[in-house]
This record gives sequence, C-alpha cells and structure tokens, in this order.
Amino acid sequence: MKRDLLASGIIGLATGAGIYAGASALSARIPLLLQGTIVTAITLVILLSLALLEIPMMLFGLRQMARSHSTPRRLIVGTFGFYVAFAAVYASAFVLLTGQIALGLVIAAVCLARLVSGIWIE
Repeated sequence: MKRDLLASGIIGLATGAGIYAGASALSARIPLLLQGTIVTAITLVILLSLALLEIPMMLFGLRQMARSHSTPRRLIVGTFGFYVAFAAVYASAFVLLTGQIALGLVIAAVCLARLVSGIWIE
C-alpha cells in the first residue's frame, strides 16, 4: 500500500506542478484583482492556513478509509493523489489573484508536506 500511495502522491505532485505552472503563465496575461502588500499578505496567510489545516483532517479521513476493509484500495490511492495535488489549487488561486509567483511557491510547497504525510496512512 505504501508503494501505491507513493506512486499516487508523485502523480499528484506532478499534477499540482502542472496546475501551478499553468496558473503562473496565465497570471501574466490577466489583470490582478488584489494589489497592495497588506492585502497580499492577508491572502497568503489565509490560503496557506487552509492548505495546512487541511492536512490533519485529510490524514484522519484517509487513515479511517485505510483501516476499513470495505474501502477499495483504488479509492484510497486516488484520494491521496488528489489530496497531494490540491495544495497547488490554493497556490494557483493566490497567483491569479495577486500575481506573486514567488510567494505562491510557498503555498505550493505544501504539496511536498502532503506527500510526506502519506507515511502516517496505514
């Protein structure tokens, strides 16, 4: 199961990188909705908090799914892949709203933390 989760997590990481790269390229072509240092900082804190606070909740759910004998393995592995990739959605929203690609990488880095968190799924 660990090998399947790792493979799914790597696919999720690659998917997240693609989503973030697309949003970064698109951010140069659309007008920025949020400007200003304080607004950017508040947006960063909110989206980063969402990405981080989701980790324990999802780990709890994935562990419960893994312990249940009636849950198909494909469902657990697929959910883990989406879980890893979804931090890039928050990062992409931040980049599209503010145009700050470098700060968006801080949120996108949560994808790596989510991939590593897969070791607690039994």
